[in-house]
Amino acid sequence: MNIASLLQDAQIISLIAVCITFTGIVAYALWPSMQSSFDRASRLPLNED
Repeated sequence: MNIASLLQDAQIISLIAVCITFTGIVAYALWPSMQSSFDRASRLPLNED
């Protein structure tokens, strides 16, 4: 193993980690049961104290 192959492996692992994280964030944002909490949060600036 040389340094070039180690760097390539690190890049592939990093890419996979970023893709998994991105997919998790999108799934969280689009999950149907989260709709009500996001709706409540979107109305917070409009609520009067």
